[in-house]
Amino acid sequence: MKRSHDTCRAVFRPLKTLGESITFRVCSTLLVVIIIAELIAGAVWYFDNEDAKRHNARQTVLTMVDSVTETYIYFRSLPMNYRHLILSQLMEAGGTRFFISINHRYIPNENVASIPMTQWLSQIAKDALVQKLSRHTDAPPTITVSVTEREAIRVFNSAISLNELPDIWTQYSLVLGELDLPILVIQIQLSSQEWFYIATVLPIPMASLTTSFMEMRQLLFLVITSLLLMCCTALLLQREFKPIRALAKAATLMGTQDTVTAVEETGSRETRAAVHAFNKMNNRVKAYIRDREMLFSAISHDLKTPLAALKIRTEMLEDEAVKQRFEKLLNEVESMTNGALQCIRDTDLHEDPTDIDLAALLKGCAEHFNRQHVCVQLPDDLSHIPHFVGMPLAIKRCLYNVVENGVKYGHSVTLSVETSQSDIVITCVDKGPGIAPSLLEKVFEPYYRANSTGIAGSGLGLTIARSIARTHGGDLTLRNRHADTGNGLIVTIELSKEL
Repeated sequence: MKRSHDTCRAVFRPLKTLGESITFRVCSTLLVVIIIAELIAGAVWYFDNEDAKRHNARQTVLTMVDSVTETYIYFRSLPMNYRHLILSQLMEAGGTRFFISINHRYIPNENVASIPMTQWLSQIAKDALVQKLSRHTDAPPTITVSVTEREAIRVFNSAISLNELPDIWTQYSLVLGELDLPILVIQIQLSSQEWFYIATVLPIPMASLTTSFMEMRQLLFLVITSLLLMCCTALLLQREFKPIRALAKAATLMGTQDTVTAVEETGSRETRAAVHAFNKMNNRVKAYIRDREMLFSAISHDLKTPLAALKIRTEMLEDEAVKQRFEKLLNEVESMTNGALQCIRDTDLHEDPTDIDLAALLKGCAEHFNRQHVCVQLPDDLSHIPHFVGMPLAIKRCLYNVVENGVKYGHSVTLSVETSQSDIVITCVDKGPGIAPSLLEKVFEPYYRANSTGIAGSGLGLTIARSIARTHGGDLTLRNRHADTGNGLIVTIELSKEL
């Protein structure tokens, strides 16, 4: 189960890293914006084109309805014996754009199901016919209208397909040529036994009766445009971020090396301004560190001589009580001076980051403090503790300071280690009296000591340890094992795996 969990984390870790990249975020945002813009443009085009197509189709159908109305009125005015004679002459002569017949029943002809606009056009034609024919008859006749295809049209009483009729009847009727045009079929009831049947070609391509939201060429254009834009954006961002990466690298090395090479001022105006400001700050920090080292070196050198002279003069005093008071004061001054110099040396880190075997470092720490008796307990299994990049001497100093405080005030210490994808957490638990909650942060101040137990110390151990932990991208925090009563202190050292 654990192996599968680790495998999943290994698979999704690159995806998470990619998602945190600003290049990926900018490109994905651009892609979303492009898609939204194309969808809006497509919707505007769709509705506008749909309205234009419906308007043109409506006008065409109404024009055809006028012709159908005139033809119907003409046939209705003919004596019944002449109607079939006229129809026979029309079929033999050919050349008419209508296919007309008088049937004994209604012939089913359905609208093209795949094109929703055909149902709408059928209703438009029917309404127009009812309105026009109502002017010539007392009561509007029964009318059916359908918009169908030439292959699906049915004619005559037998509902035979148009393609099955003799060529002499069909080759000059409803001729479409190479065009894919719909057929308007209108049937009007003349009497209980007669239906006037008329079919005509609508001069509207089938493609004009359908409006797709986004055509293939639009989709292809969208894909090509998006890819080109994202590639250009990614290249531009990579070029702009190059000096920013150099700046970030220099800023990381600034806290771990004596000198950091000035970053080249390239890129956009804003980036050059940031790099220029960093270079100025770097020079000021170098000057400050150099002046500080000179100052403390001078203090260390200049104080040794007068302190040594005062100690010699103190030894010459005859009054023993005065002599002891002077010796005590001189020892305190010397201790404070040495502590300040030690603090400067311990927090001024100039190591190069290298690979650290934390398990070996913990074992060495336990062996150091367990020389007289066992006072440091380690976990039984240290194999899960990974290596990480850091400054080994500084980490050792941080760990030893914390453990030394735990042994000094709590007599025994238990160490444990937890790791995550980005951090390593070392927990040190002792059995001492703890620290008052109000002093948990104050003990990190230089020279401050919370417990007046008479135990020797300078009050700089935790200050140095926290400074080292923060230099390694983490922190050092304190909390009591029991929040109210104390009874033991828990020291947590957080270290980043990537310095």
